[in-house]
Amino acid sequence: MSTIERPGERTALTEVGPTAVTRGEIRCTNVHKWFGTALVLKNINIAVKEHEFVCVVGPSGCGKTTLLRMLAGLAGIDHGEITIGGQIVSGPLANVAVVFQHFGLFPWKTVYKNVALPLRASGVPKDEISQRVEEALSMVGLHGVDGRYPAELSGGMKQRVGLARTLAMQPEVILLDEPFAAVDAQTREILQEELLRLWSLHHQTAFFVTHSIDEAITLADRVVVMGSKPGTIVDNIEIPMPRPRTVSSVRRDQSYAPLRELIWDRLRGPYHEPAE
Repeated sequence: MSTIERPGERTALTEVGPTAVTRGEIRCTNVHKWFGTALVLKNINIAVKEHEFVCVVGPSGCGKTTLLRMLAGLAGIDHGEITIGGQIVSGPLANVAVVFQHFGLFPWKTVYKNVALPLRASGVPKDEISQRVEEALSMVGLHGVDGRYPAELSGGMKQRVGLARTLAMQPEVILLDEPFAAVDAQTREILQEELLRLWSLHHQTAFFVTHSIDEAITLADRVVVMGSKPGTIVDNIEIPMPRPRTVSSVRRDQSYAPLRELIWDRLRGPYHEPAE
């Protein structure tokens, strides 16, 4: 394989263009990323089909979140190309929504205003904003709390507000960066089931970063396993479990234990770059 020289300048980010993503497929082609002189992502090649739910697992520091930020147009690409719906990602794209780990709610705004904020920024008419916000809050089980502030909510409720904000945008693609990592184990499983239910209604293309093998198996159609130093793709593992799913149905499935062991084996290494 030929050596990729580190470019002198990072790819510049551009403003959101007028054209929204209308299809959900994601493609990373020979993507590399440097932080200073350190190569943190090497030769990343991923293809996510429209309506597919893909989870990415890997050790801390392997570049999972960096890759997600590149998909979101929040970090530059030093070499290679990322496209979503056939459009080259050089900055944030309309109809691509991001759910972050730490809720991202403005404490001085009510639940309603937090959910409505990206719709207002996008110029959605006021009447449509009201309808979308009410529908989204109802979908995540938060009907009637629109006038409350984040400080009055539990961690699980805050993350539901984050999901409602994403659903209100009606995106083609959802990028989720360990969205349930900050809540307790019981709430995490409840939110996993909630996400499964919501995804079954809309089937957006989903790219979900997690440290949890159990979470990845529960949610995904396919699990992408990453190795580190630099971050590379170690394996792609199909999850053959039927949908609809629940956390308990996944644990009872006869393929669960072998899949969990397989993913653990891939994570433990040694990490070898896939053959070309």
